[in-house]
Amino acid sequence: MIVIAGPPGSGKSTAFPVSSFGVASFDADDRAAELNKGSDVGITNTIRHQVNREFEAFVAGRIGRGESFAIETILRSHVTFEQARLAKTVGFEVEMRYMALADFRMHLERVKARADAGGHSASEPALRSIHDASLSNLPQAVVEVDQLWVYDNTTLGGPPWPIMEAKAGRIVFLEDPPPQWLATAFVWV
Repeated sequence: MIVIAGPPGSGKSTAFPVSSFGVASFDADDRAAELNKGSDVGITNTIRHQVNREFEAFVAGRIGRGESFAIETILRSHVTFEQARLAKTVGFEVEMRYMALADFRMHLERVKARADAGGHSASEPALRSIHDASLSNLPQAVVEVDQLWVYDNTTLGGPPWPIMEAKAGRIVFLEDPPPQWLATAFVWV
């Protein structure tokens, strides 16, 4: 089970497209656009609910059949961890790549730029809520997944910078000093 995670606008889809791992994959944003006649603009709640049902069925089906898969998530809730626990009980190894930017403002700017180019978006309050929830859930990933890589993608146009790695519940690498957003997420400040 491969999980690509991070707040909206972090660049996770660009840096780690779920389709690039050589396993079955599900990207909810791509599926919603597909159901919306190929457009990211004006996706209805009906479509979003349908995509959520399809996403859950995809994950449950792959776990049930023991088939490797990759998904993308903003990690705003604990659902991914529940799925990871279930996957691990039937023999899956779970790995996560998590990506974020220096601050919420940068995430917001990148989402606005994506929307201006015809991509998907959300309101600023919704984005703030998702951003905060995602970062607050990150520490749980250390103990819930077998392998965790955390990246800072603040530099526009540059590759994501590895800043933390955890294996089997232990942090084995940490950038010194860690970026402020990571230190805040883990309450190291």
